[in-house]
Amino acid sequence: MRTRGLLVVAAILMTLGFENANATAILADPYWNEEMPNPEGADDINGSAGETLTEVKPTELVPPVASPLASQDKLFASAYFDALSILAANNACSDFFGGPAAAADVFAKLMGKVQKNPLPAMVAINMTGLTTQVTNDLTKSKYRLFDRVLINSDGAFYRNRKPVSLVPLPGLGSFQANTNEVRVLMLLHELGHAIKGDDGNWLLPDDGKDGDLSRKNSDKIEDVCGRQIKALRQQNLKHDAQLVTAHESKND
Repeated sequence: MRTRGLLVVAAILMTLGFENANATAILADPYWNEEMPNPEGADDINGSAGETLTEVKPTELVPPVASPLASQDKLFASAYFDALSILAANNACSDFFGGPAAAADVFAKLMGKVQKNPLPAMVAINMTGLTTQVTNDLTKSKYRLFDRVLINSDGAFYRNRKPVSLVPLPGLGSFQANTNEVRVLMLLHELGHAIKGDDGNWLLPDDGKDGDLSRKNSDKIEDVCGRQIKALRQQNLKHDAQLVTAHESKND
């Protein structure tokens, strides 16, 4: 998977013309919440009063690199590279996020901050901390990056059931917990909280304290990107079959 992922990233970088390339899914249960209480003065996607923002304006397009977690975690790597492959292509999903160049660039930067940590079962992914506001005139995008992006190792990104109690974890949208499809949907949901639309609002409104709104946000992502997400399974099966055929031919 790591080799495949690196090849995918290389192809994406070439497609986008780069050179020298060396906020949260809340699940169906209304008690699932993407946000954790923050230390006093910290910020989350709900815009707390102590928010500190840094405005930066890139003067060049820096090639996106693979998230460090992708080299350590196969499940995250699969979802990460699949989401990146969707965003880097011309389709309705990438258009929603501002086009392939902007979508892939922001996604790679956002996911570069991802860590895997055990959190309470109601948390899926937690984006928190001080934010950096970015205006990129080259990709025509405006977005924000959070200090911390934490994927819950005890949540539905990795598990079918809650720890200890083994109560089944609900899925997200039409996808079941602990599947590659739900992981991709979660990552794209977070991207929606990071990018501003042409109207100056975030593509997905902040929903960390509103389970109903979060589910509507996830439904929105599935409406826009569901076709591409559902196609991933067949694409991956085809790719794996090609690898098996190539291996068998090599050994003949």
